[in-house]
Amino acid sequence: MTERPSGAGSRAAVIGAGRMGHGIALEAARGGFQVAIYDTQAGRAEAAIAEARADAGDLVAAGVNQADDIPTIVGRLTPAKDLESAAADTEVVFEAVAEDLEVKRGVFARLDRAAPAGALLLSNTSSLAISDIAAACERPERVALAHWILPPHLIPAVEVAPGPQTSAATIESVRDLLERLGKWPVVLEREMPGYLINRLQFALLREAMDLVGQGVASAEEIDLAVRGSIARRMPVMGLFGQADLAGLDVYRQIFRYLAADLSTIDGPPAALDDAVESGRTGAAVGQGFYAWTEDQRDEALRRRNDELIRLLRADRGA
Repeated sequence: MTERPSGAGSRAAVIGAGRMGHGIALEAARGGFQVAIYDTQAGRAEAAIAEARADAGDLVAAGVNQADDIPTIVGRLTPAKDLESAAADTEVVFEAVAEDLEVKRGVFARLDRAAPAGALLLSNTSSLAISDIAAACERPERVALAHWILPPHLIPAVEVAPGPQTSAATIESVRDLLERLGKWPVVLEREMPGYLINRLQFALLREAMDLVGQGVASAEEIDLAVRGSIARRMPVMGLFGQADLAGLDVYRQIFRYLAADLSTIDGPPAALDDAVESGRTGAAVGQGFYAWTEDQRDEALRRRNDELIRLLRADRGA
């Protein structure tokens, strides 16, 4: 398979050129869109284009694109001098700025004025309410969630959710757009704190970190257990498929005696508080639940991407 010209002749914009923005822009460009990238930081949009070019190598490795496609795809990415010029004449705008409500409201108020009346205005927020963001707009019916997962060019699922004033037509348009881009739109019926993917992820993290805090097992042992068991099944079966195969009567019985003992803490786990308060904030500073050198961090990212590439090839039957 080569590039996907689903958006041929159309324009898109990405506002915010950080870790998520360049990947979203690459996916839109692969779909045939001419993509304007804007970031308030000078030179950041140009850097995002270079990062997108590097990420495109993963897609060649996965057999999703041919090497000869990449110059054309990356050629569709251009830096914009300001938000207004980026949003002009667009079909869709993807916002990927800081996870700060006032910042996002400011961006959407400007997009509401600058983008064509029919353009989709999509936020990549993972926690803020779409209704709160759309409150800055005179046309909130076209504002919706499109939450991409890092790294966007290798993860197929994109969460989609409406605010109370989002139109049904907007949600269907977002679903259709993402499907044309080759993504898996996961459409929620309504907004909620954390939406779907973060709620599932943080429920598991809460239990795992609480077990570390109780001294039941180390982070290393818990990761070993996850990688060697449930993480092996999930790519194939998901949660509900596995429950069906195991038997829902069995799962109900387990819930009866286990549910009351699962973590119900209403704040960050103690093990997380302890790590952050002691400065162990993760791989970027060399210490989190694990000790990290820069080489170890790069190697972990490489292994992650290699596995995601393998899964993409499997999705395609390669």
